Amino acid sequence: MAGNSTSIIGSISNSTFIRGIESDVSSATGLSPAWADLIVAAAIVIFAYALAKAVKYFIVKIAPGLASKTRTSLDDHVLKAVNGPLQVFIVTVGIYVAFATLNDLPGTISDNMAAILTIALIYIAAYMLSNLATALINWYKADIAPRTESELDDVLMPFLSKAVGIIIFILASLMVLAVFNIDITPLIATLGVGGIAVALAAQELLSNVFGAFAILSDRPYKIGDRIQVSGGMVGDVVEIGLRSTRIKTLDDRLIVIPNSDISKSNIINYSLPDAAVRFEVKVGIAYGSDVEKASNILLDIAGHTDGVLKDPAPKVYVKDLGDFSINLLMHVWVKDYRLSWEVPDHIYRETLKRFAAENINIPYPVTSVILNRPNPIAVEALNPPIKR
Repeated sequence: MAGNSTSIIGSISNSTFIRGIESDVSSATGLSPAWADLIVAAAIVIFAYALAKAVKYFIVKIAPGLASKTRTSLDDHVLKAVNGPLQVFIVTVGIYVAFATLNDLPGTISDNMAAILTIALIYIAAYMLSNLATALINWYKADIAPRTESELDDVLMPFLSKAVGIIIFILASLMVLAVFNIDITPLIATLGVGGIAVALAAQELLSNVFGAFAILSDRPYKIGDRIQVSGGMVGDVVEIGLRSTRIKTLDDRLIVIPNSDISKSNIINYSLPDAAVRFEVKVGIAYGSDVEKASNILLDIAGHTDGVLKDPAPKVYVKDLGDFSINLLMHVWVKDYRLSWEVPDHIYRETLKRFAAENINIPYPVTSVILNRPNPIAVEALNPPIKR
């Protein structure tokens, strides 16, 4: 059943070194070879346990002092990853070798124990490799990722950590099947077909994942940016995940948009190239008002409003001549798009006060209805009375 592991055990038990030790123990103690086997096996287990304790002492007590002298934290992550699994692996190897020295066990017990110990070693080694891979990824996140300008690694690393762990344990499971002499070729073919089926079923998920990669590599926006997507929705980006982007709207609602949709959308990023943004202030004044005076008042108000930039300076234009007002348009550059409510509000309030003080009227629509009453004589001429 477990031919590979059995052959390994046979090689160990029949080795010249082990045979020599057992012979020396039997000669020195006068015990039978069977008892000599048990003594050697026990000694191997004790040695493995002592070695595991020594390795633990080195990792916990000595290695941190050596690691503190290096400029990288990689060694710290590696020590943390192997502490525990490495000791279990050493003890298990010791038990495996000790079991291999026993010559008088029945074949069934020998085969089963060999398979169990081999499986244990494979999964312990897989667990330790998974820990090492996670340690390497954590080191990259802590030391390398903060120095890069891309956010791709920040999002990709957690996903990669899980994926590597799954792959390692899948490979370990295939090795376990090989221990039992099971042909894994059909299984690999089945997994390939199953992978294609899963890919087709998860087509939308995969498109969202590739959309996330496109967003993180092209960087049309990042976390904290205020964007406007197709449809007119405006909000601040709070999270970029592998499946979706989360946007917090100006009325404090959280909108989740699939990455496949947002990657194909037209995006206006108010945070790029910087946070400055231009606002339009529209004011109508009555015909007959002094346009230059009204324009200077608007410029003065804008110049004394917090957040308004001096460069570019505010400018006032006559937008058009309306039916009942001269419409003025002022362009105002503000240092931060987050002042989109405060700055216009202050300008409009001050405009009402200043225009009222300077006798500049802001008209409102007026409709004049003129009734032309007909001449009674003409009406009578057109409609003479009927005589009876």
